This record gives sequence, structure tokens and C-alpha cells, in this order.
Amino acid sequence: MLATEREAPGGALSRGGPARERGSAGAGPTREQVTGVCLCGGASRRMGRDKALLALGERRLIDYPLAALRAVAGTTLLACGERPRYAELGLPLALDAGPGAGPLRGLLAGLEAARTPWVAVLACDMPRVSAGALEALLAHAAREDLDGCLAEIERGTQPLFAVYRAHCAAAVRAALERGERRLVAFHGEALPLPAGSPRPLRIGSLRLPDGALEARNLNTPEELGAEREERA
Repeated sequence: MLATEREAPGGALSRGGPARERGSAGAGPTREQVTGVCLCGGASRRMGRDKALLALGERRLIDYPLAALRAVAGTTLLACGERPRYAELGLPLALDAGPGAGPLRGLLAGLEAARTPWVAVLACDMPRVSAGALEALLAHAAREDLDGCLAEIERGTQPLFAVYRAHCAAAVRAALERGERRLVAFHGEALPLPAGSPRPLRIGSLRLPDGALEARNLNTPEELGAEREERA
């Protein structure tokens, strides 16, 4: 459910200048074809307080993934759970339609709220992620005709550092209705087609040169402290 329809100008971050043009052969979707979704509906239990708004350098933790999303997407949404949060960020909200199921339900909210064929997804606690990495995922997914593409690092694929076609929403909803909570539970779902037989979703991955660093997420005070020390 989309809580607001307008992205306020300015807000916590500027868009960082003109985005690089995309849409040529092999370059992936344009900004106008992409919605950014920042997943920020968690309870931050391991951090002990809402980590999205914790200071990191001169910005808040959530501002870093938002900058990457805004660089590749014409509109950026906050998937913030069941209730409105983060009014100070001035961004439209994609609210969960029901309780539970963790980030899988937040992903569904973002996919269903999107008004574009593509959705770029990041967790709110990834301060090293770059717009270039998202552009690479989008280009690979478009070139290979994938329904989704996840960043891949040594420890595995990263479903919260990924791009999806918005039509994956139907498969995510089906997984939730079965009681699934895993973020990859919908990858084997059949995609309904307007004409012809359903086909399984094509979900791929892409190994990124700096993927292990960019996928770093901060869950505990110790991890946040280490990140602050590195930046100092």
C-alpha cells in the first residue's frame, strides 16, 4: 500500500547531480523505468534502537543506501513496515498489508507500490553500497532477460542488494500465502503470463568486484562502531 504519492524535493539528500544516461544497448533500464525501495521496517533488535537514523559520519545510516537508490531510480520508496515512519525523510512509504513475515512482506509492499517495470532494493543498513553496483545489476538483468538479479559475494547471494521486475509481486504474494518468510522463497514460483503457459521466474546473480564491501550491513553497536572507526 502506497502511503503517499509524492516525493518531497530536497529532503535528507540531494540527488547528487545528473544521473548517467542508460537505456542504450546493454546499459539497462533508464531512471524513469526504475523504482528504488529501501527496506527499513525491521525492529533493529540487535542494535538496541532504530539503526536507520543513527549517525554515521555526517549523515544517517539510511542516507547511504538512499543516495545509491536515488541515483538509479526516478522514485524512491521506504518499505517501513505496517505503520508510517520516517516522515522527516520526505519520501513516499510502501506499507505492509499485514503483520509478520519480515522483509519478505516489505519486499512485496515495495513491488506492489512501484509504478515502473523495474525495482531496485536495498536494506537500510548498507553504508558502502554504490549506484554503480545497482546499475550493473540492472544492466545484467535486462541483458539476460531475468526477472531478478541479486548481488553475489563469497558468502552467497544478497536478496536485499538486488533488482527485480515489478511483476515478481505475484510470486512473492503466493509465497507469503503459503506461510513462507525466506526472502528467496518465491524464486521457484511460476510467473502467470497474459497468454500461454506460466513459466518459472528467472532469478540470476552477478558477482560484483567490490561486492563483499558494498554488501556490508551493520546490525550491532560493535559493527557500527567499527564502521565509524574506519571512516575516522
